This record gives sequence, structure tokens and C-alpha cells, in this order.
Amino acid sequence: MHFLFETAAGLKLLIQIHTFTAIILTVIAIPLTILMKKGSIYHRACGITSLLLAVIFSGSAILMLFNPFLIPHLTADIPKYQIDTAYVYNTHPDLLLAGLISMFIYAMFSAYRVWPRTKHSQDDRITSNIIDWLLTLVAAWVAVFYFQVFLYDIGQHPSYANIFLTPSAIMLGFVAFDVYTFTFRPHVSGRPWWVLHMSKMLLAWITLIKGFLFRDFHLLLNKTVFHEVMSTLVWIVVCLIIYLIFRKRFGQLSRQENQKNKL
Repeated sequence: MHFLFETAAGLKLLIQIHTFTAIILTVIAIPLTILMKKGSIYHRACGITSLLLAVIFSGSAILMLFNPFLIPHLTADIPKYQIDTAYVYNTHPDLLLAGLISMFIYAMFSAYRVWPRTKHSQDDRITSNIIDWLLTLVAAWVAVFYFQVFLYDIGQHPSYANIFLTPSAIMLGFVAFDVYTFTFRPHVSGRPWWVLHMSKMLLAWITLIKGFLFRDFHLLLNKTVFHEVMSTLVWIVVCLIIYLIFRKRFGQLSRQENQKNKL
């Protein structure tokens, strides 16, 4: 572990693992999971594969944060004309990676947790455990951190501030809904919990795509803001379209499963 934490070669290896798993997740695993017939063995197999890749992807990113060569690498790697407009890039560029990976971890793993929380219920109410609370705390940290950067940038670089306000608002919305489900434990039956699963999975996918945009494309400030706004709009529209298309089918499947559980 000394090799990974304290050497440039260790950082290079972590970056290679991180990049490889990111490509597989973004281009193959998550798209296949979304496209496969929901509830089928193929959908579940792709979902488990995506989850295992997400563990490797997230673990490599977290390990990178402890390597002292990360900040010089990020400072040299991100174009100067992009980083000189944002407080977080100039002071702690590793926080950008921490924010993005935290958002991905929350979205990906809490999306998976929707099914154990609903299917293992003994009283027809959604369950939760320490894992769900920890994931929500991660989302809360992202919301607070991004909002703090937004408040700084609104005075220093107002054009850039929207990039941090949007994900902060999204994370805060998920945190509020999660705490609601933890506290009031709404009924499992008759509620489209698959929508929560789907919206979080799509958010994880978009977060990966954003990572590639920031890392591999030298976007000017106006293009960066445009991509942030458009990615959020696309996420909302796609979630809405999927819900409208599949709500009847999943509603029928949910009722059939509830009837089987009662027999």
C-alpha cells in the first residue's frame, strides 16, 4: 500500500485502473444495464457487473486522494484557462475529484440500495440501515461543499457559479427525500420505487460523462456552463420520459409481485 499512497508510479497505476473502469462503466456496463429488459437475468447480471466495477472505480479514486502527487498532477493536467476561473481548482484541485466521486458513489450505490430496502420489508414499508444513512451523508457533504463554492464564485466569478449550484440543489433534493423515507417509512406497495432507482442510476452515468468532459475536453467557461445546464435538463427530461413510458408496465408488475407475496 505504501507504493500506492506515496509514489508517482503508484498514482499512475491508480489512474490507469480508474480510467479503465470509468470507460467500461460509461460506454458498456451502465448503458447495457439501462437497455436490458428490466427484471431480467441479463439486467441483473449487468447491474451486478456495474456495481463491482463501481467499487473498483470508486476505490481507486479514493486511494488517489491520499497520494501527495495527485495535486501536482491535477494542476498540470487541467487547462489553465479553465482552472483560473474557479476557486476550488486553484486552491484544492483534489476537491473536484472528491466532489465528483462522492456524487457518483451516492448515486450508484444508493440506486442499488433501493431494491433491498423495498424487497426485504417485513411490514410493507421501506427499510433502511447504516449504509443508507452513510450514503445520504455523502450526498449532504456534496450539497454543502458545492454550495459553499457557489457562494464564493458568485462574488468572484459569477458566470462559473451555476456549475456548482445545480449539483448542490440536486444532491440536496435527494438528501431531503432520503431522510423522508428513513423517518416516515412510506409504504412499498403502490409506489414507483423503480423511478428512484432509475433516476439515481442515470445521475451516476451523467456524473461519469461529466468527469470525461472535464478531464479530456478543453472546454471554455461558457461551454462548461452550457454543458452543466444541458446535462441537468437532459437528466430530468430522460427520467420523465422513462417514467411516462414504463409507469403502466411497472405498476402491473408491482401489483403482481405484491399479490404473490400475500399468497
